[in-house]
Amino acid sequence: MKKVLKAIGIILMVIIVGGAVAWFGFLRPEPPPISAEDRRAIELMPLPSSLELKGGKLYLSSIPKPSYNGISTERLDRAYERFADRLASKTAASPTASSAPDEVETDAIEIRIRCDSVSSQYPSLEEDESYRLKIDGKGIELSAPEERGIFHGLETLFQLLEKDEQGWYLPELDMEDAPRYPWRGLMIDVSRHWIPKEVILRNLAGMASVKMNVLHLHLTDHQGFRIESKVFPKLHEMGSEGNYYTQQEIREILEYASDRGIRIVPEFDVPGHTASWFTGYPDLASDEGPHVIYKGIIGDAIMNPANEYTFDFLNELFGEMASLFPDTYFHIGADEPRDEDWNNNPAIQEFMKSQGFSDNHALYAYFNQRLYEIVEGHGKRLLGWDEIQDAGLPADKIAVQSWRNHKSLWKSAREGSHAILSAGYYLDHKQSAAFHYDVDPEVIKGAIEIEIDSAHWQSWKMELKFNDTKLDGELYMFGADENRRGVMGIMGNLYGFDQVKEQDGKLEYDIEGPMGTATFELRQQGDSLVGESSISVFTLNINGSRSGGSDMPDGIALPKFEKIEPLTEDQLRNLLGGEACMWTEAADSVTLESRIWPRSGAIAEKLWSPSELTDDSGDMYRRLLHLNEMLQVIGLQHMSYREDLVVNRVEEPYRVPLNNLIDVLQEDLLFNRMAIYDPPFDVETPLNRVVDAAAPESYAAIHFERKVDEFLETKEVGLKEKIREQLETWATVHEKLEPAIELNPFLEEVEPHADHLSRLAELALVILDNPGDSSVSMAKLDALLVDARKAYGGTLLSVISGLERIIKETGIEAGG
Repeated sequence: MKKVLKAIGIILMVIIVGGAVAWFGFLRPEPPPISAEDRRAIELMPLPSSLELKGGKLYLSSIPKPSYNGISTERLDRAYERFADRLASKTAASPTASSAPDEVETDAIEIRIRCDSVSSQYPSLEEDESYRLKIDGKGIELSAPEERGIFHGLETLFQLLEKDEQGWYLPELDMEDAPRYPWRGLMIDVSRHWIPKEVILRNLAGMASVKMNVLHLHLTDHQGFRIESKVFPKLHEMGSEGNYYTQQEIREILEYASDRGIRIVPEFDVPGHTASWFTGYPDLASDEGPHVIYKGIIGDAIMNPANEYTFDFLNELFGEMASLFPDTYFHIGADEPRDEDWNNNPAIQEFMKSQGFSDNHALYAYFNQRLYEIVEGHGKRLLGWDEIQDAGLPADKIAVQSWRNHKSLWKSAREGSHAILSAGYYLDHKQSAAFHYDVDPEVIKGAIEIEIDSAHWQSWKMELKFNDTKLDGELYMFGADENRRGVMGIMGNLYGFDQVKEQDGKLEYDIEGPMGTATFELRQQGDSLVGESSISVFTLNINGSRSGGSDMPDGIALPKFEKIEPLTEDQLRNLLGGEACMWTEAADSVTLESRIWPRSGAIAEKLWSPSELTDDSGDMYRRLLHLNEMLQVIGLQHMSYREDLVVNRVEEPYRVPLNNLIDVLQEDLLFNRMAIYDPPFDVETPLNRVVDAAAPESYAAIHFERKVDEFLETKEVGLKEKIREQLETWATVHEKLEPAIELNPFLEEVEPHADHLSRLAELALVILDNPGDSSVSMAKLDALLVDARKAYGGTLLSVISGLERIIKETGIEAGG
């Protein structure tokens, strides 16, 4: 999660996906770079730039041997050894063991590797990552301009490995591949919950497998300073509770990443998010303390920009870290400055007066301008979250990471900054892989496309309130009756909508956002609007007063709703790519991998593959399921972690049914999940409930849905039997788990899911065997489905859609 700052404010701020979509660019009439037939035959993720299958199969009689035609380096040797070790592990092959059929030539296969040049010691943004792969009856040819293209090609080869009744083989093909964007990143927050080195290394291996090439480490925050400083040792000694990376460990991470073509970008988040810094160095703070490591979610600590000591300190620290991290980019955070301590500090207020600063934003800009000089002085390019856009920095010399919306991404690109997208790629929000796959750096969703009628309009100034948090907004309404439409303005962002219900003085409309549907229900009281908005599990009180309109000549003027223009070719080049973000308020070293993988594969593909190949989420899921299994083969623990976390806490007879239940549960959206805790959630809350064992997306459910789709289309008997077998397993889950629930109270909160799963499975079995069985009541079924769709214990039952379709589409008739 990207900080749970003003939870409702964040939700509203990121509601940038309304019903309309502004698609910019040109349709390409050329045939796709991979035919539909070839695409269905491969399980690669990400998809390559172009591929043509030749129809043959190259069977492997042993581990292929490399031969180098071009340069040969120790890095290439290590990359090949990793490939060969994985191949041997997966195929159980050895140099003398043959898995090919007798009639197939079994001479040792050769991989002819041609690399034209040595890559730099440390990966850079400018490197050529392209490669070409050819597989035919003569063997394998892998060529690339630079070493890191060879790395990518070997990862592709491993993913291509398949098995049939004759043995392991590689499909014969011609392939050319290169990334769409040079920045394909993953941010891991190691501060909120400590993430040890070995977990980082496993995730680097996962990143390499899907050709991600930037690991952004969020090293500091209120909850921990996670890296050794020899210059200011009290930072890690007093700010980490003993959990930090030594500088030697950082060097080991850097070497491991570099060997796989991955850059490491460090983040030292300032001026806010700094409570852990102040435990050892209180003079940096804007308040008097006492200073302790903050355990909550939303903290107020912020550095003192009026104290020259702050900048001397940061200059020395950043110099030390700039020499440790070789990457050109240096992330200063600079997000969410909660500035109340600035207001309460007389010395800071006096400093602002002396400098002629009219408000805290001017002070914030001053702070970042000083940091720009420091970072540039150490030979680095400053990178920050999108708040730095308005800090008066030289746009063409900084990089901006957009976490709030596409609007800030495109603004950065227009102004000449390097721009990186993270809005829509927040893994901790627990959205589906399909949701992330639908996010594209070059496509703005929520652009206003409704017709603006300047002759017939009304506006209201809105106040949205949740507890003590107040948000300002505006509402503009146009047209009447079925043509009623509007624009909602929230915290500087405008969202158009055209589905409005207006009756008896009530006004209702919805906005679809990444955190779910924002439903507005307002009542007209004279010139005022009063009502509520429901977002996730939160309700906001709304008050609106008329501010203008075509019937109010003395009111405000109708703003100019500017349609977003497409970026120019030069501006598009400033879009470096994107970064998936894994904030760890609700994840730790045990659950982290399950929250990152395999969904990150969908984001990796969006950033690597040609845009025309990334518009089919159904096909994406087909290949994501394969990736999910492959990641386990290479050592990730995203599937195995839950055994010790939850399953092994019950007695042996109950572990199988508990696994069967957890398989089809998924973690609810982040803010919904946080609402289950009493006392309120913080970073010391144990992460050992069933919700922590449930993945953000159930791939068992996706498998089932695909079987249901195919069965309903084909009525194939074999599929019917597979579905029946699954239903029979689910039908007994509740009965088998009941004794365990009595013995293990931690299971009580998900018992309704076990009950609903079993009851729906029983109904599906009845209908599967007796379509149209009149004993099944449609009314009772619908009531059961309503209850089954509710969240329990922060989890959702994810197979409801498939079960409902089996029951209803197989031929249910309305009963009594």
